[in-house]
Amino acid sequence: MDNEMKMMVNSIIDEMGRMEDRINKRMDERFDDMQKRFDKINNELESLHHEVNACKLERDSIGLLIKKIDQLEKRIEELEKKTA
Repeated sequence: MDNEMKMMVNSIIDEMGRMEDRINKRMDERFDDMQKRFDKINNELESLHHEVNACKLERDSIGLLIKKIDQLEKRIEELEKKTA
């Protein structure tokens, strides 16, 4: 009976080891999938960050151009007044 009991316990332990291996494999696959998703999201965030910075630069440039146009319009008005 002791041998039979030992064989059953060993069989159960072996099966538990196989199940643990399968679970670990599945978890590794899921972690890999999650890492890929995080990498993709991170890349998209970086891209959006660059786009936002580009938009800010464009906004600043447009603001400077508008100021320059206003200055030039004032100069033109002053010159028109002087020549009129």
